[in-house]
Amino acid sequence: MVDAKLSTFPKKWLAILLVLAVVSPIGILVVWDYGDAWGEWGEVGEWAPQQFWNAPFPDYDLSGWEGQFMASLGYIISALVGVVAIIVVTYLLSKALARKNNDDSSG
Repeated sequence: MVDAKLSTFPKKWLAILLVLAVVSPIGILVVWDYGDAWGEWGEVGEWAPQQFWNAPFPDYDLSGWEGQFMASLGYIISALVGVVAIIVVTYLLSKALARKNNDDSSG
């Protein structure tokens, strides 16, 4: 019973994350004709995040993908890359911590 719950848990979360990635362009499409979405300004006062970090997908977009459809695909690709990156980092950290706990308990 417990094994069945554990084996279905990640699939449900992956499905939820996939749905959220697919609907992620809604935020940009709603404000498409009205300027930048809230929080997507280049600078706030004198603070410009670009000074500290160059994102792999600036503005969650791929360069040259300008129309609504292509920008939406860029958002979806950015979301999927982000989800995969977080899953990989979390997996690697959990493996490292599990190995450390096993080493601490055995010796």
